This record gives sequence, structure tokens and C-alpha cells, in this order.
Amino acid sequence: MTVPEAALSGIRILDLTRLLPGPYASWMLASMGAEVVKVEGPSPGDYSRAMPPMLGRHSAMFEVLNRGKRSVAIDLKKPEGRDLLLRLVPRFDVVFEQFRPGVMERLGLGFDALKAARADVILCRLSGYGQTGPLAGAAGHDMNYQSYAGTLWLGGLAGGSPPVPALPTADLTGAMNAVTSITAALFRRERGGGAACLDISMTDSVAALAAPFVSAWTGLGEHAWQRGGALLGGGIAQYQVYECSDGGHLAVGALEPKFFGKFAALCGHPEWAQIPPLPGPWQADLKRQVAAVIATKSRDEWAELVAPLDCCVTPVLDPAEAMATGLFEARGTFASSDGGDHPAAWVDHPLGASPTEPSPGHGEQTDEILAEELGLGGEELADLRTSGVVG
Repeated sequence: MTVPEAALSGIRILDLTRLLPGPYASWMLASMGAEVVKVEGPSPGDYSRAMPPMLGRHSAMFEVLNRGKRSVAIDLKKPEGRDLLLRLVPRFDVVFEQFRPGVMERLGLGFDALKAARADVILCRLSGYGQTGPLAGAAGHDMNYQSYAGTLWLGGLAGGSPPVPALPTADLTGAMNAVTSITAALFRRERGGGAACLDISMTDSVAALAAPFVSAWTGLGEHAWQRGGALLGGGIAQYQVYECSDGGHLAVGALEPKFFGKFAALCGHPEWAQIPPLPGPWQADLKRQVAAVIATKSRDEWAELVAPLDCCVTPVLDPAEAMATGLFEARGTFASSDGGDHPAAWVDHPLGASPTEPSPGHGEQTDEILAEELGLGGEELADLRTSGVVG
């Protein structure tokens, strides 16, 4: 692990987020030892629970991201629900929300209201386009954030449409920036910095991720880098994915001549090593030659041949194959669940060890949390439930 075990032990998070970006961030925080309480609205709450594929009683995504968290169901649209949350705030270090800008204020739960409940509260606000700017209130999903950031355009080859990203990079980058900002705010508070309101935009986050790759040409009068022609974007044979004879694929990432030279010799074409790993007219013919040679053997045959060479050429594995390699077990990051009839495996976040307790049902710990934190008894809880304030 790259972070001391349970580095955030004792830190408590009120997590109002749902679906992927916020829960991914609070999964990271929980992996570092923080206690996370999900605050969910009336049924169904976080509806990612029911998004297939399923893993036991919940979806695979929900199970992985919400293990070890507890759930309290409160209707924040009701004044009594808002008041309950404000009574909880003094007992928690961080309030984490993912609503559209303005929603917390309409609920009476803006930063000023939270500070009145706890003077040194940290409020993290994760949204698509940020709390300010012309798109602050606009709806969106990862693809939309990437389209505005310019990163969606980067994918694919010249003359074709950008592909739908396999991973929601804006969502995930925003989540990671939220974690970084929260931990920095906690550190600042330890040094007397007080309360903080953090504005994390998923669009900003993914655009910043691409900064080293786009900075060289965005200021020019024309694009110096066309899609599919960049060093790391499909423009060179030395950094390319090739199809094997069995339909599998080989990832050739031999950017340095010393690595590509080893692979070229294995292929019986040492002359390839003389071609510079730079975009240019010489690359088209080299790509065709390399593709033709790789197409003569299966993926696993190539994997066996390149393994002893240490030349940055690897088989392209599907997720199930990746989990079966033993790599992550050796690293101590492998996790699994029998999931009833559907066993599953994944890699825990490298910032720490994810909790092993199962993900919570909607409002599963409502009574427990309100009793522990606010001292509410059976009759009070029953009244709140009858009036629909809690679930």
C-alpha cells in the first residue's frame, strides 16, 4: 500500500452523493480508514443498487464502492429532515455532496448553514461543471464533460468519430480530485485553517488531466496534432495495439529503441529498430509490416515469446483474465466476493484496504445512527418514520 494503513482513522464523512463519482471518492476515503455514512433520500435512495449486473443483493458497482459504509435515509426536502442533518453535522468532519449547484442552498443546507452547525466543517461539492460559470446549472454525464473538456475529441483515428470512452474518466478524475482536496483541507484544518468549501468540477478535472498533452498545440493557429497521429495516440508503430491470428491483441508499447529493438529482432526484422519512434510518413509502412508479422501467431503464443525479453510488449487481457494473473494477489490489492451465484473479483483501491463488510441496504442503519448520534428513541423514530422524514 502507498499510504499508511488507516491514515484517516477517526475522520467521519457525511456522504450525500450517489451513483459513481461521489461514492468512488468516499470508497477511497473509506479505504484510508474514514468512517462513511451515506445520507440517502426516500426510497429507492442511491438507485445504483439496482443497476445490473448484480452481485448478491446489490449491483456489482454499488457493492464494490459502498462496502463498509452505513446508510441513513432522511428526506432532506422536509424541514424536519433538514434539521436532522444539521444536528448530525457537528459530529462529522466532512459533508460531501454531488447535487447540481444551488440545490443545497434551496434545501437550507448551504455552506453558511453547515458552518453555523459546525464552525470548522469541510464541505466538498463535486459537480459536472463546477459551482460557477455559464454551465454551472447544466445537466450532464461523463461524455458531456469530456466533450467540453476537449478530451473526447482526442480518441479515435483521423476521419472517424471519437469513440465512446470505456471508462468514465471525467467522473473518476473528479472523484480523485475530491479526495485530494478533502485530505488537503483536513490537513489545513489541523494547522488551524478552519472551515473549507471545496468546488470540484469533473470537467475541470479531466481537462487538467490532459494538460500536458494539449498545451503544445492549443495556442497554435491550427492543430499541430491530428487525432490518431500523436506519439501516444496511434501515430507510431512502436506504440500500437495489433491483432493476433486468434483475434486476440498484443499491446506494443516499445517506445524506447532498446525495447523495440528486442521485439524487432524477435520478429526477424532487426531493421525496424532503425526507424525513429516519431510520427511521420515512414510510420504507415512500418505499422503494416508489424501488423502482418503479429497476425501470424496467437496472442498467447506471442505472450510466451515476449515474456523473457522485458521489451514493453504484453498481451491484452480481458478483466477476468487480468484478475486471474495473480499480479494483484501478490500486491495485496486483490478482492473478491462470492456474490451468491455470481462470483466476482476486483482490485481494491491502492490507497488502503477496503472494508470487508457488505454494502448497506437503503436506510439500513437509520435507527442505529440516529440513536447513536442524536440519542433519538423508539417513539421519536417511529414518529419520524410515520411522517416520512426518515426511511
